Amino acid sequence: MTAVIAIANQKGGVGKTTVTINLGAALALILSHENQKTPGRVLLVDLDPQTHAAKTLAGGIFGEPSEAYDGPTLAELLINETSVPTLSIVQQSQIPIRGAGNLDYLPTHKGKMNRASRLLQGEVDGQYRLHEVLEPLYDLYRYIVIDTPPTLDALTVNSLIAATHVLIPVELAAFSFDGLQGVLDTIQRVQKRQNPDLKVLGILPSRCAFQRAEQREIYEHLEQEYAELLLPPVAERADVTYANSEGLDIFSFRPPRGGEALAGASPAAQDFAAMANAVRKRLIER
Repeated sequence: MTAVIAIANQKGGVGKTTVTINLGAALALILSHENQKTPGRVLLVDLDPQTHAAKTLAGGIFGEPSEAYDGPTLAELLINETSVPTLSIVQQSQIPIRGAGNLDYLPTHKGKMNRASRLLQGEVDGQYRLHEVLEPLYDLYRYIVIDTPPTLDALTVNSLIAATHVLIPVELAAFSFDGLQGVLDTIQRVQKRQNPDLKVLGILPSRCAFQRAEQREIYEHLEQEYAELLLPPVAERADVTYANSEGLDIFSFRPPRGGEALAGASPAAQDFAAMANAVRKRLIER
């Protein structure tokens, strides 16, 4: 069964896109390490109108992700402006730069995705469109990872209805509990009304700076309140910033040692490797 993972938090600045890119790359590398000849495939879906995740996978962080692609994009599929099959627009990612080339993405466009968000908000069944777009791909991918907007709009709701699991990145900052509770309330509404099978995969402390006392205190509160949901934290590290600026995942920027799938000398790569391995373990167990 395909695991569809929405990376969601209606608050910006929590590292959703960085988590999406690196989780997608990590899962692809794990699958290619397990079976180099016929690895399972991973699909990244970028619903954030900023399109940063799709730009990175397309190798075009300084332009539109569809510049080298002039066909229909995800936005047109969402608002029924094209009848082409979803599979026909799938593109192979330029990252990770090693592995089996088993990470794909759906091309998107900033202006068109903003328009799609507005139009879906007014459609009676608009909240189910992403599920309809992705359904033909479920037998082709082991994992589908969805980046979402930093708002609770039609695109975010679409992602939660289409998903089997949701991962919530949080920052260790004042009022983070309020934001987290807001996300959990939204998930509960979707579970009750549209997607009863949706599971919370985990809460990911992101961009952590544990040298700061207030962040350590907030993390301790998270451990007390959400111990079973907490994933290994990802620290704020220079290598992550450098990798983002180069348009790379952390495993391409700091490659693993020898024949290992993920773990390398870089603490940043180790953080994301631990997170990805924990995510995969939970997907298998749940």
